[in-house]
Amino acid sequence: MNRLRVAVLMGGTSAEREVSLQSGRNIVAALDPEKYTVVPVEVTQWGESDLLETLAGVDLVFIALHGPYGEDGTVQGLLELLGVPYTGSGVLASALAMDKIRSRQLFQWYGIPVPRSISSHEEEWKRAPQALLDQVASAIGFPCVVKPADQGSSIGVSIVHDPSDLSRALAVAFRYSRAVLVEERIAGTEITCGILDDPQTGRPEALPLVEIVPKREFFDYEAKYTPGATEEICPARIPPHLAARAQETAVRAYLALGCRDLGRVDMFLRGEEVLVLEVNTIPGMTRTSLLPQAAKAAGMDFPALLDRVVQSALRRSGRGRQVLGNRGRIGG
Repeated sequence: MNRLRVAVLMGGTSAEREVSLQSGRNIVAALDPEKYTVVPVEVTQWGESDLLETLAGVDLVFIALHGPYGEDGTVQGLLELLGVPYTGSGVLASALAMDKIRSRQLFQWYGIPVPRSISSHEEEWKRAPQALLDQVASAIGFPCVVKPADQGSSIGVSIVHDPSDLSRALAVAFRYSRAVLVEERIAGTEITCGILDDPQTGRPEALPLVEIVPKREFFDYEAKYTPGATEEICPARIPPHLAARAQETAVRAYLALGCRDLGRVDMFLRGEEVLVLEVNTIPGMTRTSLLPQAAKAAGMDFPALLDRVVQSALRRSGRGRQVLGNRGRIGG
């Protein structure tokens, strides 16, 4: 069997560049050299002259870019134009998942529970800042969470306990996005659900839930990527009926956006209620990342997880090659 030539696309120009590099290097190190000829591709600027030539010369692109210009449908559109298969969701699903405002609207349309929230654009904030402050106070209250509408890794996110701190939090969020989301602060159990498509059928399957217990105020950038800063428990310590409900809700959210191959759905449990925060279409693949932890709990080591993602992408492209065997099946 000929080895597949796989480019691992990492780095990029977003605020999540360093996390992307960690994910990409982890993937490069773990892809089986007996199956793959791995081509690491570190993006430092999108105008690099040899980038398109490199990407066009491979069998598959494994996307390890996070944030804007990597996770938001832009690089997916570029690869579609080049006719090169790639891992993960397509253009539309990637763009929708990255846009927290639009994805929340879709979730509500599908009857998927989400936290109470309001959104605002930078122009509205500049034109009538007091109106937004008043709206947050009346519709959401305090404490609340302020976040950019199209960033990941909790970049630009603030917890606001006092109304006097709201303007500062909004200013921070607007540094990273032209739109922000302000939502209720949920008192409950934070969980996340990894999802992998079955490479034979394309049907999404939920992995064991991970319970997130940050040692900081919330699961911010430092808590996500500093070893020991967060206690991550898999499977989550919740009743079986709630675990099943959360997994079912996660799959519904994943399908509502049209995601494929892999994803991770972040949620909160509040009593018996499951609330969806967002869907991550390119989950982190660092040493502290949650999707590999969930896959391990399902009996899948990191190379097998990567094999499964690759095979799912190849199945759609019509170039499918049996690189998986039985190791990529959940529980196998």
